[in-house]
Amino acid sequence: MGNIFKLGTKYSDSMQATFLNDQNEEMALHMGCYGIGIDRLIATVIEHHHDQDGIIWPLSVAPYQVSLVRLDAGKEAIIQAADEIYERLLHSGLEVLYDDRDERAGVKFNDSDLMGIPIRLTVGGKGLDRGVVELKIRRTGAAGEICYDDGFIDGVLEALDAEGAVILKELDHIPTL
Repeated sequence: MGNIFKLGTKYSDSMQATFLNDQNEEMALHMGCYGIGIDRLIATVIEHHHDQDGIIWPLSVAPYQVSLVRLDAGKEAIIQAADEIYERLLHSGLEVLYDDRDERAGVKFNDSDLMGIPIRLTVGGKGLDRGVVELKIRRTGAAGEICYDDGFIDGVLEALDAEGAVILKELDHIPTL
């Protein structure tokens, strides 16, 4: 993930950065630099956290914590409910990717899995009729329902906390040097 570059005297020559050696001669500094490439970090995470459906972002580095998928795009009640859920999630401090495209459910689900956001919430007519939203954990594929009521945000936060705790527990099994 890290990289090191030997720069030699290219930059010290142009900056006239010198030192005196043991013979009291002026010499150009030999320079180098190092760093951690963000693109290499991302590639490493994806290499270790994926399945046949796409990326599985660990919660700690996920670009979003929640993927909100709205189904039945033409129904005003569902649009309003999904928009409200989106605002509530944002207001609670969560990072949310809201899929409000006019696409089939399968396309949206596949795209959500491909992007690998840790939690997917699905707002659809059948669930809303029963007062629930579907919640799916990307890493395990486990799915359930969460009540769409005053405790909704707490339920989402609990799912995120549980997902974070599982990941931390898995790290306990990694041997250290």
